[in-house]
Amino acid sequence: MAEKATKIPTVFDSDEQQIGEVYARALLASVPKDKIDLVVQEFQSLIVDVLDKHPKLETAIANPKLAAEDKNALIDKIFKGKMDATLLTFLKVLGRRQRLNSIRAIQGATSDLADEMAGRIQAVVTVSDKLNAESEQALVKKLETLLKKQVRIVVKVDPQILGGLVVRIGDTVYDGSIDGQLRSLRKVVTQRAENTLRSIADSMVTTT
Repeated sequence: MAEKATKIPTVFDSDEQQIGEVYARALLASVPKDKIDLVVQEFQSLIVDVLDKHPKLETAIANPKLAAEDKNALIDKIFKGKMDATLLTFLKVLGRRQRLNSIRAIQGATSDLADEMAGRIQAVVTVSDKLNAESEQALVKKLETLLKKQVRIVVKVDPQILGGLVVRIGDTVYDGSIDGQLRSLRKVVTQRAENTLRSIADSMVTTT
């Protein structure tokens, strides 16, 4: 089942997107081509594995009242020697320019731009439980076969999904979860019931 996701754009969204694109281009322009994927993966890991799990850290580096020097000292203390040097320098640039409050928009734009440069499609996969490496690879191969393009997946875990998975590519959602299948089944059953009642009503009108 595929359904379109609707979103009303706002001025804030537009500004964040523009900031993200500007800094994403600057970052990727400073990275050797053979290291782009590594930097993109580390940037994504920074969001998913660090900031998502430590929201107080994100609040601190995004706080406009915290001096840029203090932000960069914090970044150095946590990440120096643990991430690509170019990405570390880039984060400090964001700190000096007080742009760390836009780090998620910049990271998203960086992934999108890298995919565009490589001719890839990004698929956001939401599952009820974490996938192992083998399952991720199998899913990537399946999507690449269906879409006939190279695919990079971003896996998100949502325990509320009853099973299966939900795949979002751009604005299109492919719902393969049990919950999604139940909704589809209810829709079909409801439609059939309505058609049956309509047929009975038409029959009654004809006979009278």
